[in-house]
Amino acid sequence: MKVEPDGLLGAVIASESLGMTDTMINGAGGCRSRAQIMLHDLIPAYAPENAGCCRSKYFSRQSRLPCTYMNNEDVVFGASAKISEGVESVSEVTGRRVVLLDTLGASLICTDGARIGTRTGRPLTVEGDLSSMSMCEGYDRTVAAILSETDIEGGCTDAPSVNLLGYGIQDPGWEQGSEDLRRLLSAMGVETICVPGCLPERSRIGDIGKASLNVMVRPEYCMRTAELLEKRFGTPKLRLSKGAPVGYSAIRSFVREIASALGTDPSPALEMIDSEASAVHKVLMNYDRAPAGLRAKGFSIEGESSTALPLASWMAESFGMVPRSIRLMDSEYLPEITSLLRSIDAEDALENAEDGADVVFCDGIRALEGRLSRTTVSYVETRLPRGRHLDLMGRCVVGLKGCRYILDEMLNGVVRFRCGQPTEVDMRPGFKSRRRVGPGANYIGGTTGLERYHGRFRQGSEGCFPLHDPRSDGVSVHGRGLRSDVRRHGIQRPMGDTGQHRGVRGLRTVPCRQ
Repeated sequence: MKVEPDGLLGAVIASESLGMTDTMINGAGGCRSRAQIMLHDLIPAYAPENAGCCRSKYFSRQSRLPCTYMNNEDVVFGASAKISEGVESVSEVTGRRVVLLDTLGASLICTDGARIGTRTGRPLTVEGDLSSMSMCEGYDRTVAAILSETDIEGGCTDAPSVNLLGYGIQDPGWEQGSEDLRRLLSAMGVETICVPGCLPERSRIGDIGKASLNVMVRPEYCMRTAELLEKRFGTPKLRLSKGAPVGYSAIRSFVREIASALGTDPSPALEMIDSEASAVHKVLMNYDRAPAGLRAKGFSIEGESSTALPLASWMAESFGMVPRSIRLMDSEYLPEITSLLRSIDAEDALENAEDGADVVFCDGIRALEGRLSRTTVSYVETRLPRGRHLDLMGRCVVGLKGCRYILDEMLNGVVRFRCGQPTEVDMRPGFKSRRRVGPGANYIGGTTGLERYHGRFRQGSEGCFPLHDPRSDGVSVHGRGLRSDVRRHGIQRPMGDTGQHRGVRGLRTVPCRQ
């Protein structure tokens, strides 16, 4: 069964995010409700209902997503007349053109498209069966179809300018994310003319042909659109080599590649990135055991390849984490991801089911489910569907604010008991570590790179650090035995919880000499 967002949902999001058309669902009412609920979360700003929608039964007293409410008679006798009536009724209320999108059920009915026409004009349709497409493809096809029918001016601006394609309301915290990217580009003298997927003003869409460069923030969502604009206006497109600007390295690459394409100086933007990264680093250094504890732990990613590539690179290179599972929704950056995994001897992550991951990057519903379960895994929401009812903090994934959000979710995602005392036994006066390697070893030291231990990667270092052995019970590093209900170093005990304590995946420690 297909449970991922499909091309129909992508088409609905694309049409609504441009804000120039009315999106009409040709199908049953339940299909409309599903999309309406999601749009309510994707567009957080309140807008009053259009009182005129009460004049059309196809709106059903709600301003968004009119629907044909397909029934048994439509299946048997066809829905051409009903569609024509609905399109005309909706256009008379809003005065805008209608984008007609077929659900899976409607696509199976032999509807005579030649008979669909009204006094207000024919509806705009998307070629192909949307329900069989991925969300990315349905989104891209719909944006391209709408822009191809839109009056857009060509020309050029005096200053270097860009359009940011492929980024839109489907991204978490899109308002803050788009503003963050605009601010970085503005620092190096680059004007952002339009971000088509973020509810732009109509005048901005009319100027989209004047940009000097079309930056594909997420190519899987905008390749067809970028090719359309390049053919129509001659605007070159830029595919980012490190994926979407997620993580400091990818953000720097985003700035440098745009500056190189436009011939501008990236230094001011790079200074902003370095300053922000330095400020975050100071905070992390104050809680050094938290980020250091991520080393050699596993992570998993499911989502678009433009997010998976920079995330996997950031986790592996900056924190020494090991990819356990990477599940992609598209193949746009598959070659780059494969090359990255090969370089760290983790190619099997593309084939593995998620197992042993300590940090999970996933959709919001799965993240919410994970947080509600009593687990020692951090869940970070990076894609649809949303798991939060509202967001007042600007939890975006891209840009500098996105870095803070991801780090905050990773490090605060698990509640662990900490006594505040030093836990590294080699810090105790007079302690001498003994090098022991093997199934009974407490510590491993003097190794470099990644090595396998009990079938899992372990990151070595010049010093010693505790291994995670799920078979160990653990004893106190202070030389005192623990109660039977607290048999592991580091426990999770939510406030008010009187149930069994859960350990942090069996951190094995060394008994201290008395």
